[in-house]
Amino acid sequence: MNIRSVHIPNARLQEGHTYPFRVMKTVSLDEGDDYFVMMDPNGYKILMPAGFYQNYGLEAGKTVSCRVDKINCNGRMYLEPMHPHYREGQTYSFLIHCKGQRENILGRDEWYFMVNDIYGQKWKVRTYSKSLWEKPPGELKCLVKRIKKGKLFLAIQGEEVKHPDLETGQTYPFTIVDERLHLDDRTKYYILEDKTGNKHLLKREYYVHYNLRIGQIIHCRVDKFSTEGFYFLEPEHPCYRLGNIYSFPVDRLEELVFTDGYRQKVLVLSDCHGEEVKIHIADDEATHCGNMPEVRARVDRIRKSRLEVTLQK
Repeated sequence: MNIRSVHIPNARLQEGHTYPFRVMKTVSLDEGDDYFVMMDPNGYKILMPAGFYQNYGLEAGKTVSCRVDKINCNGRMYLEPMHPHYREGQTYSFLIHCKGQRENILGRDEWYFMVNDIYGQKWKVRTYSKSLWEKPPGELKCLVKRIKKGKLFLAIQGEEVKHPDLETGQTYPFTIVDERLHLDDRTKYYILEDKTGNKHLLKREYYVHYNLRIGQIIHCRVDKFSTEGFYFLEPEHPCYRLGNIYSFPVDRLEELVFTDGYRQKVLVLSDCHGEEVKIHIADDEATHCGNMPEVRARVDRIRKSRLEVTLQK
């Protein structure tokens, strides 16, 4: 089987680790589409969207610590520069700008504050205390739960998130009761109801090929609890179960070529829906598996309907 080379425009760095990057310059790929050209510790360059970080004081010649937030299956790297003032897991005081109330996508009453950060940017923080909402102080102590694309995800200090008693890693039955458009992100969600009547969100775009429908009972694994206050639910895959071994057709063999010269073989398989499943393999495995019509692999994880598998001998 021929090997298709895929050139990756960055060197290998580890996902979740933080490294010093030097800002080289700003470039515009289109009107209003500006990027910082960042140089990693090995001297290789990567583009980072500039629009999210206008208040970070980034300019040519400056060095900033960046977390490698994600490296996708094609080797593309996503950076998150450290905020000049706030750190995840730390608590800070925020001035209250205003407050509001609305019915959220799940049909629940939601009380929230808009708070100002040190740059005057406004962020929403929900409260589960109606009395606090009715008689708010001048400022709120908030935990910075996450920073992504320059956005602060906040929770009021001392407030526990109110959610159903579901255990992470366990699987439960849910009924699909509705399909709605989320006004915050303009994304369609299935509305799921658990056995106690509590409602949950499931992003529709990842599961179109599951042929889900209103009224259907599905089983979902509770993956984790999000910074936005909702569970990430993963429906059972129509074809695969975690821990089981299956045969997968081999589609092709790729070689990721990084700018530092490192090369990584990738075996590309097809799942039952024709979606790609990629496995990083060693050179000797590539020689053996590249000419096989199918291979056997264990399903280790299913996330957003995509499989993560381990090749079996």
